[in-house]
Amino acid sequence: MSSSYELESGERVARIIGLPKEDSEAPLAESKFLRAVEGLRKVYPKIIEARATVKTTELPKERKRYEVQVLVELPGHRFDFVEEGWSLAETFDGVARKLKSLNTKPEKNPTYRRHPTRAEFESATM
Repeated sequence: MSSSYELESGERVARIIGLPKEDSEAPLAESKFLRAVEGLRKVYPKIIEARATVKTTELPKERKRYEVQVLVELPGHRFDFVEEGWSLAETFDGVARKLKSLNTKPEKNPTYRRHPTRAEFESATM
């Protein structure tokens, strides 16, 4: 039930736990998660661990509900979030979207940029 992946650098940092192997969408979900982690690794090269835990809930009429908990651990940060859905591939699409937003979201986003006053500017240039 547990899968771990080697990235291009040879390190094992990406894991998927609880992925149902009998599901036809499992290989697609694996590749989406791995590609998303590879993209995140370009921005954060020191990823310690990227883990996705899949929980499946069996419902009447042979329906399944998937809940994917994702943890990405960096030396100074820890990102974790949950994505839910009826399809394994669509759920991992949401995971990939959230991981991609970590690439583009600035760490500290100031609401505005303060420009120095004329007095501060003149004293700094003297």
